[in-house]
Amino acid sequence: MRFLYINASNITSAAEGLNPTGRDAFVKKVIFGAPADGVGVKLYNKATAFGHASSLGSTDSSDIAAYIVQPTAAAGKNYVYEVNFAGEFNPGLQLDGGSVHTDATKITIIWDDK
Repeated sequence: MRFLYINASNITSAAEGLNPTGRDAFVKKVIFGAPADGVGVKLYNKATAFGHASSLGSTDSSDIAAYIVQPTAAAGKNYVYEVNFAGEFNPGLQLDGGSVHTDATKITIIWDDK
């Protein structure tokens, strides 16, 4: 089991890569350490995705495998702290190398390459 911790927003730069060997990455879980209104995480089915200075909505939109967005006050603020992709018979969300963009803080991606 491996993990990637992202302390702060990385939308202005290239996405943070999961598997530097280029092998498939299987995302098991995404953990929001400090959920806030409307922040999100994009998981890409490619090793590198481009960033953009204005917002997470302006980052790379091709090859998005999952886009998790926290609710806002208008939606009741029922924050999600963990998103599970793996189960008893499911190894997780399979990505081709995989990379992550987020405008949130304190995000942990738990993944493996098998």
